[in-house]
Amino acid sequence: MNMRDWIIPAGFAFLSVMALHYFFPGNKGHEEAESSFVAPKERREYRPLNLEVDFFDAKSSGTPKVTDLETQWGYLSFSTDGASLESVDYKRESNGSIKTIRTVFPATDVARENRCFLLALQEKTPFYYQLLSAQENDMSHELTYVGDNDDCVVQKIFIIDKKRPKIDLLVDIAPKSGKHVALEPRIFFPAPHMPDIRDTDVISSVVIDQTDAFAKKTVGQLDVMRGWFKPTLFGTDSRYFVNALINDNDHFAQRAYYKLEDRTRLFSILEGPTIERTTAWRLSFYCGPKDLKDLVAVDARLEKTLEYSGILSSLSKLMLYLLNWFYKYLRNYGLAIIALTLLIQILLLPLSLRNDEEKFKKKQAEYARELAYIEQRFKGNPEQLTAERAELIKRNGLPFPGLGCLLPILLQIPLFIALRNVLVSAFELYQAPMAWIPDLSLRDPYYILPLLLVLFMLLQDEKGGDPQQRMTKMMMAFVFGAITASLSAGLTLYILLGQLFGFIKARVIKRYKMV
Repeated sequence: MNMRDWIIPAGFAFLSVMALHYFFPGNKGHEEAESSFVAPKERREYRPLNLEVDFFDAKSSGTPKVTDLETQWGYLSFSTDGASLESVDYKRESNGSIKTIRTVFPATDVARENRCFLLALQEKTPFYYQLLSAQENDMSHELTYVGDNDDCVVQKIFIIDKKRPKIDLLVDIAPKSGKHVALEPRIFFPAPHMPDIRDTDVISSVVIDQTDAFAKKTVGQLDVMRGWFKPTLFGTDSRYFVNALINDNDHFAQRAYYKLEDRTRLFSILEGPTIERTTAWRLSFYCGPKDLKDLVAVDARLEKTLEYSGILSSLSKLMLYLLNWFYKYLRNYGLAIIALTLLIQILLLPLSLRNDEEKFKKKQAEYARELAYIEQRFKGNPEQLTAERAELIKRNGLPFPGLGCLLPILLQIPLFIALRNVLVSAFELYQAPMAWIPDLSLRDPYYILPLLLVLFMLLQDEKGGDPQQRMTKMMMAFVFGAITASLSAGLTLYILLGQLFGFIKARVIKRYKMV
């Protein structure tokens, strides 16, 4: 097998993938229109963003009471300090055992305003609450907290869905008797935080505004002075998790914006209306993994946060379905990737059995012979040579490959993009081990797979060929090795297996003269 027959298509496919991925990313978002605003630094046409929290000066009643809950999807801890969500540990089945992944961590005493679902007022924010009741039924857990300051009484009720990572927050604010004050409530909640992948994790804002336009921007792209009027979905996401408001039927969120701390920690802030009498709201939040089943079950709009929700989303979903189907029986995602790669190669096999490529090579050789003959015969007559060349092209056409030759390459490009989007962002692959690889979603820690790819490509070099061509092939092998060294181990495994299966397929076809 000629090295050029698969090096050039592979390079062409890779460059095409990079180009398509650049020009057609999964979530480009939409430009903010009239539903957003840029806050001034001083009070003018719009109010400035209110990022600070002034706590009510009250003494603690003692050690905060922490309530631990278990659901089908995780373990949660709530605290009477701030009547807040203290921590969340998500359950994750991996290779037959249950692991937990924490994305919400307890806030320190110094940064107590960073608690999840803290309710703040413009001043004298209650911090010490009492747990009034903790109830449970078949569908949910329910916790009721109450706190106060000199002006009002705040009641917060958490309703935690047992089956899906959905949390409802009911807020009731009642001015105390004889008090006539304007209250401005705000709700804070953090972005998912995963310290173990902080070097590769990407935190982004996720917003659906009043016009149903979806926008997603990384921390580096986000203008923290920009806010949104009455968004219908608002929050943050990371590589594998989403924390977002998904339902606000009582119209609590009049404005929404972000607070950035330490250039990495992003907090969502929902700013409620100014009230002077008893008012209650119910808000719903999704706080969970980017698992397609859970996302769609809670709110179908959350699917837009997935990296494979772009133009090839249907193909990516099919790839993920097949990957999970193979995992169901093989119980290892590395083996599932191997099975999926084999399936793709089998589906593309009929295209390899076509003889279009052989016909093209014969046509190309024949054209070269006739052209060499014409050039030799009429080398002393430029005008006749030009005319004979034109006649040769008119009679036989230029020796360009037809669609039959390009079809296998063209079909593999969308397949590669779709599978790439799944393998680099699917929650299923997070911490999924295989052999020496502890996490298929990250790069190979020992670079064994990239080295195997380089070695395999070098071993295919045919002896006795042109030295310059051999040097080019060697350079290409090392370039591919360098590229795959930065890719996820799961994707590198797919590329290596694709090359291996392609080589075996070509040898079998050639040996048994199937074309």
